[in-house]
This record gives sequence, C-alpha cells and structure tokens, in this order.
Amino acid sequence: MRITISRLVKELNLEAHQLREWEKRDWLGEVVKDPRQNQQRVYTEEQVERIQLIAQTIQAQRAKGIKRTDFEEVETNLLERFGGEVKRLDTDLVVAPQSLNQIVELLIGQNQKINELQQLMEQQPKQQLTDPVDHTEVLEDMKTELKKSQEREEQLLAIVQQLQTDLDELKKVPAKSKWKFWDKD
Repeated sequence: MRITISRLVKELNLEAHQLREWEKRDWLGEVVKDPRQNQQRVYTEEQVERIQLIAQTIQAQRAKGIKRTDFEEVETNLLERFGGEVKRLDTDLVVAPQSLNQIVELLIGQNQKINELQQLMEQQPKQQLTDPVDHTEVLEDMKTELKKSQEREEQLLAIVQQLQTDLDELKKVPAKSKWKFWDKD
C-alpha cells in the first residue's frame, strides 16, 4: 500500500518540502509519483518507516538543543536500522546502495541480451538472408519523374503569374470599357 504525500504530512505533522529534501538526499529511496493521484508523490511502508525514523532523530536533536540537523547522525541511524552502504562523493551527494545495485543489474541484463543476440545471429544460416535488390533503375526513373514534375510546376507558376498580371490589368481598366468586351455599350 502506498501513502500520498498529502496524507503523510498531515499524519506525521511534517512539511512537504522536508520530505522532498530528504528525497533529494536519497534517504527515502526511489519515490514514485502516482498518475491516479494527480502525480502526487506516494510512499511505501518502508519509506514511511524511514521518514518516521528521520523525524524522530531530528526531534531528538532538537530536544538536546541542537538547532541544525546533524545529517551524519540521521544517516547512521538509517544505516543501523535499514542496513546498506552509503558512499560520499566529492559533491557531498549521498548514493544509496540500491541505486548502484540497480545500475549493476541493468548492465548485467544488458550484456546478457547482447550475448543472446550475438548467438542468434551466429546461429542464423547465411542462406536465410535474401540477396540485395538493385534499385538503381527505379531510382533513375523517380529522378526523371521528379524533374518532369518540377518542370510542370514551373510552367503552372508561369501561367498563374500571367493570369495574375492579366487580372491586375483588367482591374485597371475603367468600368465602362469592360462592357465593350462583350460588344455592349
């Protein structure tokens, strides 16, 4: 069962920005946004337990008079309770072991698929592949047709321009003389 962020902040008396900050520190693992819940973040039961532990640790620090959160203590408590390994990078980002494990699993799976495809290709007899067809003649015919089409287009454009010029000239002629065109006065 997953719990929405709006419900969780009410039940635990937290702020949504706190949860997002803890998520950025990767203390909560991968948080999913539920499309059925208007893309709200939703948390698993384990993530809720993590959130409760983090909140309790920070409350205990405040009770001791520590005004700024001691992140190392929070991480130590998370490690003790949920296990795992945390490595610090030069950027001071916390990398969860689950993330690294998932990347390794994906790479292993990808390599397996590549090997399977290579084996399939080697097993396929070369006779199954058809000989390539020479389409040079068809291509030349298409080029010729394209050239003819372009010539027709140019001719049509010239006719349209001539018609436009004739129309413009006709508009310039006084109204009475238009009747003369039909032999009427």
